[in-house]
Order: sequence, then C-alpha cells, then structure tokens
Amino acid sequence: MRSFGWLHFTDLHQGLDAQGWLWPGVREVLLADLEKLHARCGPWDLVLFSGDLTQRGSAAEFARLNQTLQQLWDHLRALGSTPALVAVPGNHDLIRPDPRRPESLVLGRWDTYPEVQVEFWRDASSPYRALVDQAFAPYSEWLKNHPFAGLQLQRGMLPGDCSAVLSKDGLKLGVVGLNSAFLQLGDGDYTGKLALDVRQLHAACGGDGPAWVKECDFALLMTHHPPTWLQAKARDELLAEIAPPGRFVAHVYGHMHEHAGAVVAVGGAQARRELQGSSLFGLEVYDGKVDRRHGYTAARITVDDKNEATLRLWPRVAKKHAAGHWRIVQDLDAFELGDDQGTRPEPLAPPRRRTPPPPPPPPIVIVQPPVPSASTSSGSHPAISQTAPIPFGVMSSLNNAGPGDSGIFYSIAARVQPPGAPYNINWHVHRAEEERTALNYLDQPGAPVVLWGPDKFGKTWMSQFLTDMVYQADGGACRVVAINLDTFDYESRSDYANFIREFAFQIVGSIGGPEDWVPTLWKSPGSVNQKLGRLMRENVLPLASTRVILALDRVDAVWGLPFKDDWFGMLRAWAEDPRLERLRLVLGISTTPRRLIERTTQSPFNLSPPIVLGDLTRDQVETLSHLYGLEWTHQDFAALMSLIGGHPYLVRLAMHRANLAGGLSARELLAEPSNLFDDFLQRYARRLHQHPEMMAGVKRLRSDALAELDPDASAALESSGIAVEEKVGFYRLRYRLYERLRP
Repeated sequence: MRSFGWLHFTDLHQGLDAQGWLWPGVREVLLADLEKLHARCGPWDLVLFSGDLTQRGSAAEFARLNQTLQQLWDHLRALGSTPALVAVPGNHDLIRPDPRRPESLVLGRWDTYPEVQVEFWRDASSPYRALVDQAFAPYSEWLKNHPFAGLQLQRGMLPGDCSAVLSKDGLKLGVVGLNSAFLQLGDGDYTGKLALDVRQLHAACGGDGPAWVKECDFALLMTHHPPTWLQAKARDELLAEIAPPGRFVAHVYGHMHEHAGAVVAVGGAQARRELQGSSLFGLEVYDGKVDRRHGYTAARITVDDKNEATLRLWPRVAKKHAAGHWRIVQDLDAFELGDDQGTRPEPLAPPRRRTPPPPPPPPIVIVQPPVPSASTSSGSHPAISQTAPIPFGVMSSLNNAGPGDSGIFYSIAARVQPPGAPYNINWHVHRAEEERTALNYLDQPGAPVVLWGPDKFGKTWMSQFLTDMVYQADGGACRVVAINLDTFDYESRSDYANFIREFAFQIVGSIGGPEDWVPTLWKSPGSVNQKLGRLMRENVLPLASTRVILALDRVDAVWGLPFKDDWFGMLRAWAEDPRLERLRLVLGISTTPRRLIERTTQSPFNLSPPIVLGDLTRDQVETLSHLYGLEWTHQDFAALMSLIGGHPYLVRLAMHRANLAGGLSARELLAEPSNLFDDFLQRYARRLHQHPEMMAGVKRLRSDALAELDPDASAALESSGIAVEEKVGFYRLRYRLYERLRP
C-alpha cells in the first residue's frame, strides 16, 4: 500500500486586525484537532496553502506568518509529519498599487484591451508586468526565503506561479500553482473578471505543461480563486487548455471561506474534481456581530497492491458548542462523511508510471533553519484607523508626501468603502424615522419588522444595524439568528418538509448549536411545524436572557413555492404565540407584501405596518458625500440625482469612483465617457432577457410618463426597483438612467 497525504489550508489572513487576540485560541483548537486527525489519516507529506496567507501583503506580515507556521510545523513534526509547503498567492498577498496609475486603470479593464493582454503575456519587461511584480514583491521575497519548502520549486511566469514534485515509494505527485489574483489589484467585486492563461502553466512546468504532468503519477492544480471568478474567456481556457478532463486529480482553491466539493463528468469524458477549502481564519462583521469561519481539509491518495488508486478527504470546520466554546469537527454541511469522518473512497485513474516501489528509505531528519525575525514594514502606520472612513483630503496629503509614503497611501485608499461591501457602522447613513419605528417594534412581541424596498436599497444593512442596536441595548444578552432565504438549495425547496428541515438546520447553524439538535427533534412525533416550534421553545430561546432576533433576508425567495402560505402562516403564529414572546422577527422583502401571500389572515406582514426603504433623501446623499471626502456643490447633487435619484447602491458607486479618481465633481464624473453604471445595467439587462414579461413591461415605460402594467410584470419590475407605482396600476421607470434598458 502506497499513498500521499496532504493538508489543505487557505485564507489565514495573517495581520487581520482582530487576529492578534483571537488567533491564539483558534491555534490551540486547531493543534488539538490535528492531533486527533493525525491518528485517523496521517502522516502528511505536503501542506497546500491556496492563498491569502496575509491580510495586506506587507513584509512585516510575512515575517509574522513565518512565526505562525513555525508553531504549526513544530506540532506536526511532534506528531510524526514533516510536510513540505507549496503555496500560491491570493488577492490579499499583495501591496495594492495606486488605483489612479495608468497601468492600474488599464489592468482593471483587462477584457477591453486585448492588445494589452498580448503585451502582458509576451513581454516580461512590460509596464503592466512590472506593476504586478511590484505588487507581489513581498510575497516573492517570502517564497524565496521561507524555511518550510522541503521541495524544489520551479518558478513560473508570474509571482507565485510554480510547480513541485513529491517522490515517494516509487510514485510521483505533482503540484502546479498558478497566480489567479494578478488582476485583483483593488477593491470591488471581481467575480467573473479575473484571468488565467495556459502560458502560466507551461512556464511553471519548464515549457511544456502536459508533458510535465505525464511525468507524474498524479497531479494537482492549485489557485486561490474558484473558476467562477474567471472571465468567460479565461474559464474556457482553463477547461480546454490548462485542466482538460483527466489531467489533474483535482483543482484545489480557497477564497470563498467555506468548504465545497464537486465532481463533474460531461458527455462521457473523465470527471473534473474541484475542492474548495474553508478559511483557516475568516472573519467578517455582519449584523453587528462577528462572523468567524475556521477550517481545513486533510486528504490522501492511496494506491493498493492491485495498482488501484482512490482519493479520500477529511474536511474539518469550527463550530461553536452549546457551552459557548469553539471546537473543530467534521464538516457534515458540505460533505457526506463516513464513520471515520472522511469521504468515501473515490476511484482515480491508476498511476501513470508502473515502476515497482523501492525498498523503504532510511529515516530522514530535517533540520529547520532559524525563522527570520519579524520586522516593521516601512508602509505601516499605527496611528491610522483600520475601520473608520478616511476623508479624501487625508489621502491627498499623504499622496503628496513623497515616494517614501506611497505604501501608506495605498493602504488608506484601499479602505474607502466600495458599494456592496459588508455592513460597517462607520459607513451607515441613518434613516432616523425608519430606525426609530423599527426599534420600537423590536421592543415588543407580536410586531414583526417588515423592511420593504427594492433590491440594493439597504434592507440587509438596515437589518444589521437594527440587530446591532438591540445587541448593544441588551448588553450582549440577546441572540441573533440571521438567515438568507436565497441560500436554500433546490432540494430544500422541493417540498414543505424539506424546506422546514433546512430552515431548522439554518437556525441551529446560525447560533452555533450542536449538530444533533435537528436530527434528534425530527425523530419525535408531530408535524414539521410542531418540531420546529419545539426547537425554538426548548433549544433556541433559552440561549438568550433577553430577546432572540430572527432576521430573515430575501424572504421573496419563497414567492411562487406552493407552500409559501403555510410558511408565512407559521411565522405569524410564532409572532402571536405567548410562549415565544421573546422572539422578534425582522423580514426583508422586495415584493409588495399583499402579493406574497394569498391568505391575508395568515400573513406576518400585516401585524405591523411595513417600513418602506426608498431613495435616500438629498440630506442623506450629502451625508454620504462627506464620508467619501467629496466637496460637491448644489449643482453636483442635482446632476447626480436627476439621473439616479437617491438609489443607495448607485449613489455609493458614483461617490466611490469620484473619490478614487481624485475627488471629481459629479458633473465631471457624469460628463466623462465611462462604464460607471454598465455592470449594474448589464445585470438588469440579462434578467430582462430571461423574463420576456419584464422586457415587455420595460418597453411600455418611461421615466417621465405613466403606463399600465399587468400584475406579473409590475410585481417583478417593482421588486427589482426598475419601476415605481405612482398611482394604483400605473407605473414609470424609477430613474432616467433606466431609459438605457429600453430596446
């Protein structure tokens, strides 16, 4: 029996602000779990680290990373493993360049400049390649000098591109790592905007990728990003040229902070396997509370005496125990696991090489060189806040301070919040009346908070602000259960029983309850509603000494399901049940409440008047401009709002662009030929083409005139925010910008 074993780590984010005081606790839980798992599936030959090793890519963070990894390697060595490290960089392992540099602006529009792509790949001295090399310079220096290598790396075309071969017992396991983050040089959503090129594969493999892979019995491909983050052209190249079926055992990546796995075979071809890793230290703030994700995966390829090969995984994830502490357990949410907490053996193609195994080699003692001491990056500046908005004037003054301070300037600019970013109280624009009303509802049982507004109008942020305020008012004694109904998969929506069971699992997962709560309750007698009610009364509510806030986002996701009225009726019953008087409901919807449920006597939406989240007012838009450090005039606000009104997302989008462009006025920004709103409009255009009734409705509408619409079209257009009802049955396009959606 011969085998290769490895650990997959990703997204450590060394240097993340809260990590300084939270990592020691996570480390102890991790080391304890590694000891238990080593007995099941160790020893391990490799550690694959798929990016985001650091938070900001500075030399100081990489020095601290060595200290963190040294503790891990010491523990693994004590367990009997001496793994070699193979890593790729992520989008946090770089020093972000000035977004106003011409090279940054051009690379930010990669798909629109094919001639730049040609130059980038052909000319190593290109200014665009130089920018990428400079951004990843601390990572490249760390990769060259860190003490955990153990294998000879062959460097490739871009920083972090590499290949390595592990030889063991007459078999060879190859690992190819490719930099998928070289275009993610700034803030914003890069989904579908990144690139990979087959020339990266060839360069990392000595000039011929396929030939290099054939010299190995098994091979793995590793990137930071999943394929969905690549542009369509790059995804096609990945599937056709880099990783055609059968070339790699698996494509290993991270970035998404949670486990996932997929094996897909198309048209009789060999299967492709994707293995997404959980973040080792993922931390984001939602709903006024910290969302932490910690996990990793162990894996093993085994070749038996018949030369038959299999792959197994042991995915691990941190969960909060009912007692309040963290523990790492098997990840049953992402994988079906067996008695030893691993996946079933998946058959692989037999080894490419049929060389019989040699006699066992003598033991090898690896002497670790000393760890470099941590040093302070020249770009560090402890006096600058890590969370509060930085006025544009501060960034301008730092930018003018000279080349030596350029690292400070980049660091601050990266903190100007882009549109669509997670909730941050420092960037919250208050809606005083709506907030007072909602908090009043939350002070009393039986009055659900219904937040009603179109897509991207701030319902999620408002919900998070409200729960944050309740959490503070209750001195941390309340519990918040936040669930997005859009995350329910097809099977969960197939019938009411499956839906309620998934709802129960989501509730337990949100509060970190024990994994067996739902299976145990589901063995008891009664309907699914009764079982879920018992879960709330007997397990969830006792966790809080004050209130439990059940915040449901994207409630419209159940619209059209045959059992929606039953579920809404259950929520209403909860609101009126004296046994659940500590429960509070926050419901975020985009569809008119009367259209969501047919039986109004069972509706949770009419127990209290809905709170309408509409356009930002002129005063609120001006407040937001101050956060972005913009000195706009009356004419600027008039020009912007005549085009997009007070649309919360679009206003932030425009102000973010104006800030990064050096503090442009709104009139200058709108006068420039740009693609400022193109991505937003294209998402709507695709949706319209997928729904002919919506497209037909848009053709009838204008921004300056009213028209009648049929109920189906009006409901869809109103919930998306494209149309607004001025009087019963009569609608217009919400903004002048939306005239561009009309064919």
